[in-house]
Amino acid sequence: MIEQLGMNLKASSGGVDRYFNALNSTLHKLAVPVRGNGFGDPADCASESWMRCLGSAQAPLLRRLQSVRHQVAPARGNFLASHFSLYALPAVLGRNWEGHVVHFHGPWASESEREGEKPHVVQFKRIVERAVYRRANRFIVLSNAFRDQLSDGYGVSRDLISVIPGGVETDKFVPMKESQARERLGWSASDKIIVCVRRLARRMGLEHLIEAFGRAAAKYPNARLMIGGQGPLRAELEAQVQQAGLSDRVRFLGFIPDADLPVVYAAADLSIVPSSALEGFGLISLESLACGTPVLVTPVGGLPDTVAGLGQQLVLNGTSVDDIAMGLTGWLSGSVPLPSRDECRQHAVGGFSWERIAKQVCDVYRDAGWRAN
Repeated sequence: MIEQLGMNLKASSGGVDRYFNALNSTLHKLAVPVRGNGFGDPADCASESWMRCLGSAQAPLLRRLQSVRHQVAPARGNFLASHFSLYALPAVLGRNWEGHVVHFHGPWASESEREGEKPHVVQFKRIVERAVYRRANRFIVLSNAFRDQLSDGYGVSRDLISVIPGGVETDKFVPMKESQARERLGWSASDKIIVCVRRLARRMGLEHLIEAFGRAAAKYPNARLMIGGQGPLRAELEAQVQQAGLSDRVRFLGFIPDADLPVVYAAADLSIVPSSALEGFGLISLESLACGTPVLVTPVGGLPDTVAGLGQQLVLNGTSVDDIAMGLTGWLSGSVPLPSRDECRQHAVGGFSWERIAKQVCDVYRDAGWRAN
């Protein structure tokens, strides 16, 4: 049995949770013996036999850690695949698993440091990460950029690291007619719409995007920027939009339910991922492409990997306001050609289907000690 240990069982909780859910769902469909352990409402597990709810995600931290320790324990033939260091620690301390693979989704401590966490909190997170990584025998990362982060930042041998990109749920993120999507959302049929779906946090580059949009769209009164997501910068970003006189052209959509994401992408002419740092892969760019909507990305982390082969013009020159404004201007003016909706869809389906990705992940598990019955 492969014991998968994640964070939240609800797939819409975030990128890591969507990866965890899609990977395990696909492994289950491939008849791989897998159990996904995470936190959430027990109702979230009711329809999926491979899920095991460890308790409420709102329970006190100590109770959550105790639940992991008690329920995620090695038995004969059990193999561990962990996705979050904090929860993995009680599962590995003083225990011997058949094998342990860490899915490295990003440098937890460094991300917290960039968001302004206190130094002692950052140090604690770094200690937890190192303790878990010392107890793993293989690692899976989503991009070459995260391979470098893991090797250079944590001293993990590159020989133990496998680069396997994330997948996209191509049966869920599907194209639909732009006119139908806009009618469903109540968006104007005549506007040129840019969509950005991000957590509203510092490293996502949203401050630069808003300023760049203001510059690029000055000559295009029908251009609109739709920002989806929630996070600590919401009030600050709204104030920036108001001060720039863009309140009638930039709209904050708030939390977008998972089922509505394909509609939002399909309704857009273009999506953009303006991350400024620590972007290991960029699942959202693949989700946009799977819906047939072209995407512009910054040259950060694994983002260029998601559009490699589709068009170099989809990768902005940098992360600055000038770089983002240049890319948006090129699209708005028509001077920068973008791939068709069919080309975007085929790129996502051909290279990033979850069945293909899951089989590669299983190969790493076997190398790390998993033995299928």
